[in-house]
Amino acid sequence: MRSLASKSAEASKNQADSIHQVTQGVDQISSVVQTNSATAEESAAASEELSGQAQILKSLVGRFRLKDETQEPHF
Repeated sequence: MRSLASKSAEASKNQADSIHQVTQGVDQISSVVQTNSATAEESAAASEELSGQAQILKSLVGRFRLKDETQEPHF
């Protein structure tokens, strides 16, 4: 009887340890997801800013005119 109780206690401890490890893993995944989410939001904001700046630059460059716009550009 004592052996059965000892085995049961050991199995319970093993389960508790496994649950703790799973919980730590889930916490790490959650942290990474939060970090990725913040990075994605920052990237989206930077993209919007760059898009706005590109439109301004396009508008400014569009003011320049060449003498003969029918000629092919020389690069």
